[in-house]
Amino acid sequence: MKPNRYLIFASMGVELVGLIIGCLFIGQVLDEKFGTKGLMVIFFSIASLVGWFVHLIFLLKRIDRMEEQDAKRPKL
Repeated sequence: MKPNRYLIFASMGVELVGLIIGCLFIGQVLDEKFGTKGLMVIFFSIASLVGWFVHLIFLLKRIDRMEEQDAKRPKL
């Protein structure tokens, strides 16, 4: 089955926006609780971006493997 690239890339954008908003919210709550003056927002933002990039790499590798398998199948 060939993946729909437009849906995949649109979902990656939605994931990134959700991560940014979630990290800002969680970071602000923890900053207020512990009085860390923005350090939690920075930490969670960087950690989530690193995690998102790792997820992106695995997703792109999986798409590449799926396309290679589709190319090897005989066309009817």
